[in-house]
Amino acid sequence: MDSRKHFSVYSFYSGEDEEEVGENDDVLEYSTHSTPTARSPVFSNTEKAVVPPRRDGRDTRNEVKNRMENIGAHLSNAVLEKKKRMESYIKGAVKDCDKHIKQHWKVHQDEVREFKIEYTEQIITLFHQWDSDMKKVGDLEDNLTSAFCQQQKTFQQSRSRQSHSLKALKQENDKFLKSMENLEKDKSSVLSSIHSEFKKQIVFLQRKITDG
Repeated sequence: MDSRKHFSVYSFYSGEDEEEVGENDDVLEYSTHSTPTARSPVFSNTEKAVVPPRRDGRDTRNEVKNRMENIGAHLSNAVLEKKKRMESYIKGAVKDCDKHIKQHWKVHQDEVREFKIEYTEQIITLFHQWDSDMKKVGDLEDNLTSAFCQQQKTFQQSRSRQSHSLKALKQENDKFLKSMENLEKDKSSVLSSIHSEFKKQIVFLQRKITDG
């Protein structure tokens, strides 16, 4: 057998085997600069490829079967590789999404914390102001109550003094009226005694004149 490498290229159409041969006296030449494909293997040397004679149907079927198995294996490997890449991409996307969510959640928590602190400070300040105002109102109420009690006490004292004054005035008036009544009685008694004495003197004078 010739030491040069050989290969066969077959195209399958409608179940018939057709052998494709190249030009230039059924010889295909490949160099190291050729582009590899599924049907054009790359040779490391510049030797010519010679098309071997046609094989029988069984060899062709075996070769087709082997090539189909290889194609299936390549497809499986390609699908598996794409699946791995897709899983890696999905994991990365989920990781990035989770990272962004955590960042946004942290920012939201910080904003909520700042809002709570500010709201609490405002509530505490308002409560202190309210407590101070209530103390002022309480002090004012105490002052007003004290002033009212003082005024009430003063009024009661004034009223008591007025009552005592009226009572004393009434007593003095009663004494005056009683004195006037007694004076009238004394006056009548004195006048009666004077009138009686005057009558006695007149009677005495008349007797004296008559006797004289």
